[in-house]
Amino acid sequence: MTNEEKVKWFDAAIRFVLDGKIHLVMKSRLNGVGNWSIVDTAANKVLNSNMEWEDEPPLNKRDDSFMIRARFKFDDAVAMWEQYKMFAE
Repeated sequence: MTNEEKVKWFDAAIRFVLDGKIHLVMKSRLNGVGNWSIVDTAANKVLNSNMEWEDEPPLNKRDDSFMIRARFKFDDAVAMWEQYKMFAE
């Protein structure tokens, strides 16, 4: 596989393992920009902007306030995870 082919695969990635059952997951993409969430797949919870785990409601019950609390740009999600790890240790 060439480096260019690898880049295409990585650009298409929508899920990264952060720690065990915790993943960084692209939930949607609009105009080439992904909305990411930090998900505990074992508990079906997401890490919100208050650094708290909350239940992820069904799609039809996600209001604007949930989306603001639980969806991030990629760089913001990675930075938030790093910050969370510092306080969780």
